[in-house]
Amino acid sequence: MTIFPFRRVAIALSPLLILATTAATQPAPSAPVNPQTPAARAWNYADSDVPVDPNIVFGVLPNGMKYALLHNETPRDSVIIRMRFDVGSFDEADDQRGLAHFLEHMAFNGSTHVPEGEMIKLLERKGLAFGADTNASTGFDQTLYKLDLPSASDDLIDTGLMLMRETASELTLDPAAIDRERGVILSERRARDSYQLRNLADQFAFAMPGMIVADRLPIGTEEVIRTAPASRLRDLYDRYYRPERATLVMVGDFDTAAVEAKIKARFADWQGRGPAGPEPGLGSIDYDRASAADDFVDPAINDGVTIARFKPWADEPDTRAKRIRNLAEEVGEAIVDRRLARLALAEDSPILSGYVNDLEGWKTFDLVTAGAVAKEGAWKDALALVEQEYRRAVEHGFTQSEVDEQLARRRNALKTAVAGAATRRSEALADGLVNAADGDFVFVRPETTAALFAAAEPSLDAATVSDAFRQRVSGMSPPLARVTSKTPIDGGTGAILAELKASQAVAVAPPAATESTAFAYTGFGTPGRVVSDERVEDLGIRRIRFANNVMLNIKRTDFQKDKVWLSVRVDGGTLLATRDDPTKVALAGSLGVGGLEAHSYDDLRTIFAGKTVAPSFGSDIDAFGGRVVTSPEDFRLQADLMAAYVTHPGYRADGLALIRRVLPQRYAANDATPAAVMGRDVGGILANDDPRAETPPLATLLTLDWGQLKPVIADSLAHGAIEIGVVGDIDEAAAIDAIAATFGALPERRAAFDPRAASRVREYQADTSERTLIHKGPADQAELRVYWPARDDSDLGEAMRLNLLARVMQLKLTEELRERLGESYSPGAAASLSDEFPHFGHLFAAANVDYQDIATTRAAMFGIAKDLRDRPVDTDLLDRARRPFVEALVKARRENSYWMNYVAEASTRPDRLDRSRHAIEEVEAATPAELQALAVRYLVDDKALVIKAISDKAGG
Repeated sequence: MTIFPFRRVAIALSPLLILATTAATQPAPSAPVNPQTPAARAWNYADSDVPVDPNIVFGVLPNGMKYALLHNETPRDSVIIRMRFDVGSFDEADDQRGLAHFLEHMAFNGSTHVPEGEMIKLLERKGLAFGADTNASTGFDQTLYKLDLPSASDDLIDTGLMLMRETASELTLDPAAIDRERGVILSERRARDSYQLRNLADQFAFAMPGMIVADRLPIGTEEVIRTAPASRLRDLYDRYYRPERATLVMVGDFDTAAVEAKIKARFADWQGRGPAGPEPGLGSIDYDRASAADDFVDPAINDGVTIARFKPWADEPDTRAKRIRNLAEEVGEAIVDRRLARLALAEDSPILSGYVNDLEGWKTFDLVTAGAVAKEGAWKDALALVEQEYRRAVEHGFTQSEVDEQLARRRNALKTAVAGAATRRSEALADGLVNAADGDFVFVRPETTAALFAAAEPSLDAATVSDAFRQRVSGMSPPLARVTSKTPIDGGTGAILAELKASQAVAVAPPAATESTAFAYTGFGTPGRVVSDERVEDLGIRRIRFANNVMLNIKRTDFQKDKVWLSVRVDGGTLLATRDDPTKVALAGSLGVGGLEAHSYDDLRTIFAGKTVAPSFGSDIDAFGGRVVTSPEDFRLQADLMAAYVTHPGYRADGLALIRRVLPQRYAANDATPAAVMGRDVGGILANDDPRAETPPLATLLTLDWGQLKPVIADSLAHGAIEIGVVGDIDEAAAIDAIAATFGALPERRAAFDPRAASRVREYQADTSERTLIHKGPADQAELRVYWPARDDSDLGEAMRLNLLARVMQLKLTEELRERLGESYSPGAAASLSDEFPHFGHLFAAANVDYQDIATTRAAMFGIAKDLRDRPVDTDLLDRARRPFVEALVKARRENSYWMNYVAEASTRPDRLDRSRHAIEEVEAATPAELQALAVRYLVDDKALVIKAISDKAGG
């Protein structure tokens, strides 16, 4: 369960672009949807001239509940259910702050037909994992329940609808159950008490002092969570969980008519209890407020600047004219974004990134924000840069080349959306329909969006876009400047306001003209000759070797139309590091931003505007390169670019300067929370303090440069073995031709990857004495982890059983620490078994807890380990762990990302292909006795390593 602190404020794209991702998979019916129906009025598309997606079954029951159904077959045989209630923290009274979120928790804790503690177990028995497949979220103005059904069987659909109806009207809200859940919610509140949340609350309080937003964060107050009586939850439930405030969305591989009948049968008799709750009063924005400034200081925060301006929200129907106007406005905003991004890449830039957001807040205000992440300590220059670039756009507009670049990007995005209409993801479609329930936009097919764009594009010249942008930002309130900083700002808010005014007095010149050059690397020599070509028939993988020893593995799939994954692996990677020089190849992970000899990283972004090509190249444990997603049309260009990174890396100064600006910001948060300090230190501890596994000191990284890296990786780039993986919607012959003309045309490479056996020696921590790490967050925040050494993943049967054992442990931890003790919101367990370092791996249990509960949490973890050693796993518990595991494995096989894990190394590690063949059967065959034997072997108390993270403010 999660909390979204704001929803509409976070929506930055107009429907014209959002809906490029909302395609149905059925061909459009010949008859258009009748816009003059109760459903059309309920979903607010009756008066729009934008044609709604005709494949969607929109409905509204006589009781007012809306629904939308869409048949979609990606992924096959699955169903996405979303049920939204128009209630959130805005609807709470002062003594109910946090109870909308509390109600979300209680939906899993007892209803008329599902006893407390049984809902999650019921779903687990049917193959749904808590968190991954069943979850919920609470925001300011909505609560959303989610079920991702692993199959489209009548049984699962009926179960999903039954649970949604139980949530809608049948929650028991038993006072004893409420009391048991208080600790869980307090644990969640404690875990979310971070510098990011405090920064958000400060931002709301500064920008919107006349609204209730800052006082209605969905997580609520500790006092209310601890003391609110059941009657106050019942009050909120009865007044706002009502059919007229509910929307049910279902997308998946089902018959819409049959499911519509099920919905009517299940929900038609639902009626609200008692009087309905009123719409909340949100307060107002003072649009005449004078310019003001705010600062937020925290050692972990990114240095940054924002300049915000408001104007009243205008209620307009979704029409073609509005969408075309929005497109022109957004092109202008994207150009400002692009200018800031280009400035961020300058060698001496005071910013790391920049942006312009155009946001709408709860049908109350429009907000335009220009901002940037600043170089540490450079807020003054960053503020001036952002203010002046925004004003440059207003005063001087845009150039035609800038407009053309943005139109090319949008044209390509829409072309891709139309080409992939038949394989859009059900999750994305369902989420789009949930957003459409507000009635702010009409849900359309991508062909409609593309047609609107094509009609508008000829009129979108520089003058038109410039005028649209000026009109968009005209009439806005005076600017509000805000600075986030790691250290106090000399002069405080007065200094910020003075810097803003000083910048406003600086005249700005028209933008400099920009030019795009042709890509310099499109010829690598005579295309390579294929010398070996074989098929792994049962897995559909084709393995090819060229005369120069480059290996190519291909698997064609139909999972996502017009999407192709490309993996490039060049022998090397972090295995080149040594104990004496652990940061020897650390910069290799950022080779992409170093650009090419002929093109900077920024040049590449311009050159490939309008193409599905990513300038990405880095490093992994045993290879340099990376994975990207491209299109069949642009596959050759992407291959050209990846080959150019191998043959002509740029090692550019501006890229190195960006890295050195970014690192201090990233490191600042390394000890801000328990999880952060664990992430920083645990890897080195587990690896027996091997410096190659430790997080290097910031000072060390800041001394590294390209000159040090270049000779270390030169041999790998020039001669190292190369393996290419291709997965997705691409013709095999086209993929072979593209790789033959790029990587296959290179001079001869080594035939095999260097095993580097000595570099793969990774010892597990020999000293099992308890470790204490110190973070700088609140005093009550702590995290406890227990690690048990295990093994690598070379034995498939044992590896899958260890993962299953970890899932059993996860369920037991949840029942003990969350449900019984109420100490931890999200305890976890997992197996981490290396496929790179022989004999290296572990099982672990983890929980974020109150500092005062460390001892009881520790005892619970060791008690669970003992129980798993002492007796076989209960049959029902094993089934609840196994079924979601198997369903996850089945579901994964429908994804390109799953297959890329095998295809990327199908030539160099063919033995691992058996994992795809047999993993599911190994999980299904596991017995309670086998899991017990593994627990006896590995979950040994005196081999356990306990690591805790506590605050520097904690006492005792």
